[in-house]
Amino acid sequence: MAVTALETEMVEACVRSLEGTLDATPTSSWTGTDPAVARDLLNRLARVEARISAHKMAAARVLEKARQAARDATRGGADGAGPATTTSTSSTISIDFGGDRHGAADLVNTATRIEEQTTHTEAALAAGEISTKQADVISRALGSLPDGVTEAQRDTCERTLLKDAQKLTLKDLRARARRITETYRKTEDEVDADEDAFLRQQEEQARAKTSFSMWDNRDGTYTGRFTLPEAQAVMLKTALDALAAPHQNVGTVNAATGQMDEVGFGQSYPQRLGHAFASLVELLPADRLPSNGGVSAVVTVNLDLSTLMGGLKAAGLSDGTRISAEQARRLACTAQLVPMVLNGRSLPLDLGSANRYFNQSSRRAMERRDGGCTAPGCDRDARWCEAHHLTPHAMSRTTDIRDGALLCTFHHHRVHDQGWTGRINPDDGHVEWRLPGSSTWHRNRRYRP
Repeated sequence: MAVTALETEMVEACVRSLEGTLDATPTSSWTGTDPAVARDLLNRLARVEARISAHKMAAARVLEKARQAARDATRGGADGAGPATTTSTSSTISIDFGGDRHGAADLVNTATRIEEQTTHTEAALAAGEISTKQADVISRALGSLPDGVTEAQRDTCERTLLKDAQKLTLKDLRARARRITETYRKTEDEVDADEDAFLRQQEEQARAKTSFSMWDNRDGTYTGRFTLPEAQAVMLKTALDALAAPHQNVGTVNAATGQMDEVGFGQSYPQRLGHAFASLVELLPADRLPSNGGVSAVVTVNLDLSTLMGGLKAAGLSDGTRISAEQARRLACTAQLVPMVLNGRSLPLDLGSANRYFNQSSRRAMERRDGGCTAPGCDRDARWCEAHHLTPHAMSRTTDIRDGALLCTFHHHRVHDQGWTGRINPDDGHVEWRLPGSSTWHRNRRYRP
């Protein structure tokens, strides 16, 4: 579509107007702003930022198409074998400002994918209704739809995801996108097969990208970087979080202050993880490598009996990560995982205990049921949660998942400090909470596939 001179002038005038407004508004103007007002304005700025991103993508597409045209012209000739001399669009953008070639490449790729795969997403982004990352998730989901999908079905999928983006977190939107074919498939088995195919493709791509490198800093330390498939990364992160214990004090008591001295272990989370990683390396069973093919962190893989027996329904790790049926079966057989076979039920069997504290089995069952912190609106996953007795143990004298719930440290304190009342919903078996003085029960609405 040809662009008129008037439309080009409109774009230039828009950019000049934005520059002029920002020039006239120093950041010091925020000093003294009421926090409630600042929060509202920050939300509006985020939407403005999304709208500007839509225009950045449109500009990136102009540059990319010009580059491709120049490349095609350079390669012209009788045999079409002439060398390409044009600089990549991402290089051009990064040279102009910021020097972030990776970020520029993401901008170009997302802009191209949105144009090729979506119909309504760019308009929603330009209107500030969704964020750039949400637009990226939606465009990737539409690009991964099975062969043979009709334009009407594609349109329904896109409209559904745009609507879901208004209420789901980014993590839940990704999970929802993997099962978006349920908007037009006739049976759940077909949706399960679609999700499994998507996950297998993602896992194959992840294996192709997997790498590890490290180098000597010549100061007694090494530095490295790695790229891992998601399932293996979750295993590593689970082990490091357990070793780092970020919610606990680590060290020795300072006699002068009476406080825990953490010097040497690291007070920041990255420092803790670094030391945890070093500890993990020390704990590797060197006498067993490589005969057992490697070492895996102990996490739970939740799978239906039909999946274990060769079905296509995807499985999940204890943090909510979805993996293909094939990988679930492989991990359950070869890695040090705890398989939880659900026999088609969405909730695990009762794993009650007479112990004062929830044991590992009951803890894993609650991870499967709750998915993370059960406080309404909280997105902390199960790794950051503690097990809570809905009825105080001193009164019930039992420790049972039917009377337990996962809560992050912050909300665990709130439940006790503010006197929240919790229960297991008698109809679907999920945790609900009621605030003091209220008669309404609330629950965490995280997406549960």
